Order: sequence, then C-alpha cells, then structure tokens
Amino acid sequence: MNPASIVISAIIGYLITYIVTKWIINISKAKGFVGKDINKLDKPEIPVLGGISIVAGFVSGSFAYLIFTDRSNASETIEKVIISVLLSSLLIGYLGILDDIFSLRQSIRAFLPVFASVPLILYSSGHSIISIPFFGEVDFGIFFYILILPAVLTITANAFNMLEGLNGLGAGMGLIMASALAYIGLRSDGPSFYAGILALILAFVLLAFLLFNKYPAKVFPGNIGTYFIGSVIGSIGIAGFMYTALFFLYIPYAIEFILKARTKFKGVSFGKVSPEGYLYWDEKPNSLTHIVMKMGKFKEYQVVAILWGIELIFAILAIIFQTITIRI
Repeated sequence: MNPASIVISAIIGYLITYIVTKWIINISKAKGFVGKDINKLDKPEIPVLGGISIVAGFVSGSFAYLIFTDRSNASETIEKVIISVLLSSLLIGYLGILDDIFSLRQSIRAFLPVFASVPLILYSSGHSIISIPFFGEVDFGIFFYILILPAVLTITANAFNMLEGLNGLGAGMGLIMASALAYIGLRSDGPSFYAGILALILAFVLLAFLLFNKYPAKVFPGNIGTYFIGSVIGSIGIAGFMYTALFFLYIPYAIEFILKARTKFKGVSFGKVSPEGYLYWDEKPNSLTHIVMKMGKFKEYQVVAILWGIELIFAILAIIFQTITIRI
C-alpha cells in the first residue's frame, strides 16, 4: 500500500470536480439547462447539471489510483472493486442524465438499478454471507445475488434522490456518508480497504462540489448527481462488504421513503418561503425537511445543517456497529 497514491488520487478527484463544476455552470447557463431555486424569494435560475462534475471527479480519481498505485499485490482485488463500483455507478449516472433531459417515468427510474447491479453481482460471486450484529454470519445463497444485491443498489440510488431540494443538502449528506465508509474501509483490509479508498475519493469530490452547491447555490447536482452519489455509496458498501454501515447511513432515507410513500411519491422536499426568508411548511409533512421546518423558524442553510447533524449521528452509529460486525 502506498499512502501517497491514495492522497494523490483524492486530490485529483477534488481538482477535476472543481474545474469541471466551474465549466458546467457556464455551459449550463448558455445551453438553458437551468432550474428555479424555489426556496428563495426571488426564485433565481440555477444550472442543474452539476452532477456531471461529480461523475468526472470520481472517475478521474479512481483511475488515478489505478495508475499511481503499486498493483503487484492484490491486483485482481483492486481492479475488481474499482471496476465493479465504477460500472454500476456509471450505469445509474446514465439513468440520471436521461432523467434530467427526458424526465423518465418513475417505473423506469426504479427498475434500471437492477441492471446496474450486474457488475457488483459478478464481483461478489462466491460471497453470499453477510455478518449481522448480534446474530453472526448468515449465508443467503442464491437470494443474495438475485434479491439482496439488486435491492440494495436500487434502494441506495433511488432513496438518495428523494431527500434533495435544498442548497447543499444531498452533497453534504453524501460527504458525511462517504467519510464514514472511508474511515471504516481504510481501517480494514482486503476489499473493504480498497472500497474505503473509493469512499475517500468520493468524499473529496463532494467537498469540491459543495463549494458551489452550498447556500446560496451556484449549481444543482441534478438527477445525474443524486442518483450517482447514492449509487456510488451503495456500490462501495456492497463491494466493501459494509452492509451494516449502509443500514445505519440510510435510516434517514428510509424515513424519507415512508413520508414520500404516503403521498404516492408525489411529495416534495422544498419549503415555502416567508417574507423574512425563513422556510416553513404549514401542511402535512411529506419530507424530513418539512419536519425540521415545523420545529421552529429556520433559514434554508439552518434546515440543511440540522439534517447534516442527524446524518452525522447515524454515521457515527454506522462506524460503531460496522466495527462490531467485523469483530464477530
């Protein structure tokens, strides 16, 4: 293991994301790929294809690691982890860009991740055992490949897309989740270690993007961004066998799924804006964002900060319980 190659790869991912985001902001405005920021009183038009820079940064960082690292040891494991994560994530990123341009039906959005799970299924062949805290190891056999893996990737990709709509929310949540997976993976060995490297690269990529996406946002990730972030996090968790961590990291998204299901997935995460610039929601809540808005008078960035704090708590739990799982 060469620590320098890990650092260089993460920095390359950061720089590429930063550069491409600035380019995307200009080109999106010129081509008319903009959307209204409805959480602002003046409803400014913001570029919506920022997710392209997230894809570019993550792919660049991942390939940089393949170039700069010494693959004389564990070469097959390194390539399998990185290639399976990249292929699955890029397939779902493709779904996102199609959705941004053509506004795909919900059924298509929900079903495509099943096909995107194929690279991860091929990589995981022979690994159908999951360690469950307090229960030990459970071998799911063929059901691991035909049900569990496609379900995990479908849930992680689609769920991440549900809790979005406020400046910096998705990128910040993803940064916290990726950081937790990086901490877990880099303290492990085997596939988990290399998955941790990818998680670290993703964390640096999202940090660069957050510079432009934080309040007041200069760019939105779009569906390509939210689907891609969710799928990369899910793919890293699968490739690194960090299922317990994924469970805790996605608890807020499970709550969001329940809230959205009550509206037959027609609910939004946006708020209403008071003349003073506070976000509020005076109807039945159909998002975690609305629950926070009902807790008091908050500006948009304060709502986002509270949700980041909630995700941080679950990230800490993910680290604790994943560690327990490894020790069992």
